[in-house]
Amino acid sequence: MVGQPLGNCHIASIKPNAVKFHAIPQRARRNAMVVQAADNTQGLTSNSSLLGPSLGSSGPALGAKSGSSAKPTVSLADVPLESKANLDYSVLRDLLAEKKWREAEDETRAKLIQAAGPGAIQRNWVYWSEVKSISEEDMRTLDALWSAASNGKFGYKVQRDMWVQNRRQWTKFFKAIDWVQGENNIYRKWPQEFKYEDTAPKGHLPLTNALRGTRLFEAIMEHPAFSNKDSKAAAGSNANKPSWL
Repeated sequence: MVGQPLGNCHIASIKPNAVKFHAIPQRARRNAMVVQAADNTQGLTSNSSLLGPSLGSSGPALGAKSGSSAKPTVSLADVPLESKANLDYSVLRDLLAEKKWREAEDETRAKLIQAAGPGAIQRNWVYWSEVKSISEEDMRTLDALWSAASNGKFGYKVQRDMWVQNRRQWTKFFKAIDWVQGENNIYRKWPQEFKYEDTAPKGHLPLTNALRGTRLFEAIMEHPAFSNKDSKAAAGSNANKPSWL
């Protein structure tokens, strides 16, 4: 826990060459038009996958299944361990590789404290105003490791996306990531009531302490490493804070 404690498409049109007919019977004339049209399709090309393979090409036959165009998920081993604070993220990477989510969360908290500077290190927790001093490189590394280990299910960026989707309303957001329970949206007890497992809901991990308020979590969500200028025009973040926070 963080805190205390924590295409343009070009379709080549078929333009048969002008055909001059002389005294040719009607049936033969129709056959000649079919042959002429077929000859003009040999050079038909397209740069759009929506149109299927080009006629006359050596590509897959129509109806054949092609590979997915979805962007492949970056493997955990391929995540660059960048750190402007000269921190070593290999321990976190290894814990995540072993799916030790609870231990990985502790390591994440430790790295945030170290990246936040001497004050955070001395008190052993991060104050919300110190988050902006954490470099984008370090924040992106932390997030990329969580994202890669969970196939895009966990991490700060996915949490931010869900927060924005819920119009920055904390109650709705906490329900979406399953941090609260019951009709009264009671915050789950840490750590026993949180779900440190692969089957946890999207955005459930890593945890950030919000019992004493949401300013720390908001500072992380609004960090330049994750925030987009366009999304800041969404509804205000403090308009619907639940009283129990």
